[in-house]
Parts: sequence; structure tokens; C-alpha cells
Amino acid sequence: MKRVAIGFISAVFVLAAVSVGSARDLSSTSLEEAFIDSVGVCGPSSNIAGSIGKSKDQAVQMALRRALFLEAADDAAGVAGKNGPHSECLQKDLTARGYTKAQMEALPDCVSQDWPGPLTSLGSCVQAKTRLAAGLNKK
Repeated sequence: MKRVAIGFISAVFVLAAVSVGSARDLSSTSLEEAFIDSVGVCGPSSNIAGSIGKSKDQAVQMALRRALFLEAADDAAGVAGKNGPHSECLQKDLTARGYTKAQMEALPDCVSQDWPGPLTSLGSCVQAKTRLAAGLNKK
């Protein structure tokens, strides 16, 4: 019985160490999920979210959702003139999830260009723009 208990506890420690070690290794899908989760944690910075539920038109709802994510991306990047407390919340949460400053700066452009729908290729775009910016900064 003791061997089983020790084996189980050891397995838990190993799995915990692996998950902590890989927390900052964000894949493109993880970047998208981290951004969406952060928007959920910090909430909207304006009344866009309240407007989504008021409309029955799906196209209007999609446009408002897109605007909500664009606004959150601007706040995460610290774009001037944005909501300070919301921006701080997003930056703090995204940093805790493994985002770098360069990745947060790439968010507004990537969210605005994401196609065919909001957040379908966000992670790939953020990774590409971050690599491009790092390559330009080396020269």
C-alpha cells in the first residue's frame, strides 16, 4: 500500500513539474486561448458586451464581438487613450499566462487582420509578427 501511495505522489509531482515547465511555451492555439481567457477574466472595458445580447441579428452580434476583441487587444498592447485599469488587468493576466510584451504589442494588428473569423489564426499571427520584430531588432 505504501508503494502505491508513494508511486501516486511521485507521479503527481512529475506531472505538476511538467505542466509548470511548459506553461511559458505557448503554441499558437495556446496564445488564442490565453487571450480569450484573459478577456473573460478582465471583462469588457465598455458597453459593447451589453449590446451583444440586445441584438437578435447574428451579423450584428459577430461585429460587436469582433469590436470587443479589438478593444481588448488595444488595451493589452497599451495603446494610448485606452482604459487604464482594463489595460493593466489584461497585461497582468496575459503576462501570467506567458505572453511577452512583444506578443501583446502584436495583438491589435493580428486581431484586426484575423481571417476567416475572429481569433481563428491569432496565435500564428502573433508568433510570426513577434519573430519578425525580433529579427528586425537584431539588425
